[in-house]
Amino acid sequence: MRWHHRLAGLAAFVITIATPLSASGPGKVCKGEDAPMKMVVDSVHHQWILTLGPCRIEPMDMSMMSMPGMAMGGEYSGKVDIQMRFLWPMAAYLRGFDLTILDSLGRTLPQPTMHHMELLNFDRRQLIYPMAERILGIGEETEPAFIPKTVGLPIKAGTHMGLYIMWNNETDTDMDGIYLRLRMPWSPMNITPKPVKVLPFKLDVNLHNGRGDGFDFPSGSGSKSTEFTVPIAGRLIAIGGHLHDYGKELRIEDVKTGRVIARVVAKRTPDGHVTGVTHQLFGVLGRGPHLRPGRTYRVVAAYSNPSKQPIVGAMGVVGGIFAPDDMTKWPAVDYANPEYVKDLGDIPPPNTWGKLPSHQ
Repeated sequence: MRWHHRLAGLAAFVITIATPLSASGPGKVCKGEDAPMKMVVDSVHHQWILTLGPCRIEPMDMSMMSMPGMAMGGEYSGKVDIQMRFLWPMAAYLRGFDLTILDSLGRTLPQPTMHHMELLNFDRRQLIYPMAERILGIGEETEPAFIPKTVGLPIKAGTHMGLYIMWNNETDTDMDGIYLRLRMPWSPMNITPKPVKVLPFKLDVNLHNGRGDGFDFPSGSGSKSTEFTVPIAGRLIAIGGHLHDYGKELRIEDVKTGRVIARVVAKRTPDGHVTGVTHQLFGVLGRGPHLRPGRTYRVVAAYSNPSKQPIVGAMGVVGGIFAPDDMTKWPAVDYANPEYVKDLGDIPPPNTWGKLPSHQ
């Protein structure tokens, strides 16, 4: 029996975020901070479950071609619908995720019902960019991902968190009574032996903070790339990624040697529709490419566009797991950093938020 059919029997405590689920009927349009959301922390099976809904998803406004501010992925024919803020309920090591989208009868819907979502930690910055940490990002083609108990992403109780979702209703009618459920397994902080501490790793070939990261790609085959450095040393434990249609692969190269140190490829239909992106798992102990400060690397997104028209809103985002050699050297978040503030858009810095939904 699938996990979401067993919720009623869990020995768990419940945290209600924003509007309680019972206060919103199927006609509720789930937009903004008042979207109906509930969190369940299951202390028996060690999993965290977030349920959003029931929602009515309106048809997309096809005239909207950009998502300013916290746009979770740049240019696309839509906009961010959900921008929830809440406090993380407990200290734990996170170990992965899976996503299920259900209709009003409990039937599983295709994942492209949602274009993408991100879970953010506003109290920790990213490795490459001085912006809020993206704990996870899930696109319409992203498959569930889990890591063993020997590895964990540490998170503190009371951390300022955000959830950003963009729906993907390309029909001309409303979709009613839709639920989104995100499950994340975790390990307790007192687990022994202690897991290897890892943090998210994100790269974008076209990052323009505050203005999205989509780009146009001409007819034919080629790539778009950008160079980067890391502020501290560590190993890549795993990588995946996000590409749009006609995408071929994402890779990370050592600029000095030209050596490809990590690569994932698109899963495509014969007509070039991207249905997924592979993962590359390097392991933990002594394996995985070792990135060093002072060395220049390059991230590349390769596309093959057989049409005579440019691809509008192409993307190339690498997401992965990074194990620092020394976690204490991770760059501190700076709430006043202009890039961090621009990343927040119209959201004030978390040190000014005041009281937020927490345990009920």
